[in-house]
Amino acid sequence: MSSHDARTRWGILSTGHIASVLTRDLALLTEEAEVVAVGSRSLDKAEQFAREHHIPRAYGSYAELAADPEIDVVYVASTHNDHLGSARLCLEAGKAVLVEKPLTVSAAETEELIDLAGERGVFLMEALWSRTNPLLRQAAQIVGSGELGAIRHATASFGFAFDGDESHRLLDPDQAGGAILDLGVYPVHGINLFLGEPDQLLGSGSLASTGVEAHAAALLTYGATEFRPPATAAIVCSLEADLGSRLEVLCSEGSIRFENFLLPSEMTVVRGTGDDKEEEILVTEWPGGGYTFEISEVNRCLRAGELESPLVPWADSLAVARTLDRWLLSVFPPVDPELRD
Repeated sequence: MSSHDARTRWGILSTGHIASVLTRDLALLTEEAEVVAVGSRSLDKAEQFAREHHIPRAYGSYAELAADPEIDVVYVASTHNDHLGSARLCLEAGKAVLVEKPLTVSAAETEELIDLAGERGVFLMEALWSRTNPLLRQAAQIVGSGELGAIRHATASFGFAFDGDESHRLLDPDQAGGAILDLGVYPVHGINLFLGEPDQLLGSGSLASTGVEAHAAALLTYGATEFRPPATAAIVCSLEADLGSRLEVLCSEGSIRFENFLLPSEMTVVRGTGDDKEEEILVTEWPGGGYTFEISEVNRCLRAGELESPLVPWADSLAVARTLDRWLLSVFPPVDPELRD
């Protein structure tokens, strides 16, 4: 942390759209954070980004950014395929790291990063802004309290009709494109918040012309535990249909519904069933683009000396990574060598 005040000093790794949005939200939190440097593989892009966001220093490599002694935490906003390498670079340099979702492209890589953060004693968090939103946190508390009864089923979706060029990162297999890692991570995290990791997953999907999955769905099943009976969940993501971002948790004595669980401004809580049910709508507001909750949670963790956030714990990021692996495997099943031509 900065010695002259209590503000957390941030570095921004990569200069794409999401980096700009989060940097603008960082600028709203003047009493708790400041952006001191930006790094890109192109010095021109870094300098342009620095001018646009009034950042003091710009670097033409990620290594230079990671080596800056005045940075407390780095936000890794590069493409999915780069997350492991860049996050590892920063962790090895002793920098706390917030990595844009998904944390990595596989459970094996996610476990590697988590192990490294633990060994180095350095903070690491997956940038799942939805899990830091107060309404989603309140929903988890309400369901966890048991006041709505036991969870029996949950649904979550996120999708839109993408009409961009085939070279876009969303459709580029070399950049770990595809609907599941870019969009499906949200429904999986949304369901994980309420039910944890599934015991079984049955999924399917269809492919874009580039070979990445463009649409995918899955049915998740959960065995009984000491806290609840068996449950099921359905998830879907798409680059071919406007699915919105809906989440619904259906319990034996009520339900919770979000029409937009990525950045919810309101949620509907239904208590009771049949003719006896009553609805309550809870609302919240946020400054900027909605990333301030996520940023403030990182700042809080660093001030408290915590290595992981209780809102996006390592165990959940790893569980989600395993679920994403299983979902991808259901769309791209391995080919038996003996069956190949």
